[in-house]
Amino acid sequence: MSLPASYPTTRWVRSNNGKIAGVCEGLAKRLGIDSWILRVILILAAFCFFTGPLLYLGLAISLPREDRIPEAYDSMVLGVCAKISRRADIEVGIVRFGMLFLLLTSMGFVALAYIVIYFVMPDANQIKPN
Repeated sequence: MSLPASYPTTRWVRSNNGKIAGVCEGLAKRLGIDSWILRVILILAAFCFFTGPLLYLGLAISLPREDRIPEAYDSMVLGVCAKISRRADIEVGIVRFGMLFLLLTSMGFVALAYIVIYFVMPDANQIKPN
């Protein structure tokens, strides 16, 4: 599937045919390893302060499915992650996962920064070339 030029090349995706949400299958394809290795790591991480299921859930929310990449760049909540992704040429799933992680660890500061970025950052198509 070819994406328009305004989309970064997305490789961090969830698989369509994974066991639960396709996170391990998609990451395994990206990293070039077997998916069972990632599943074992996440199960072991479940015994470490419940980080495995939290990480899996965060990635399942953040990463787009491989058949829905163009829709992933549509606005979800104000469209800030999509703007940052286009502007910095970073995959949208990585930006969303970073925002989700910062939101959970910053005690709400990132929510305020998210709203400020929405009003301050122009859309990628509004930027005038030099």
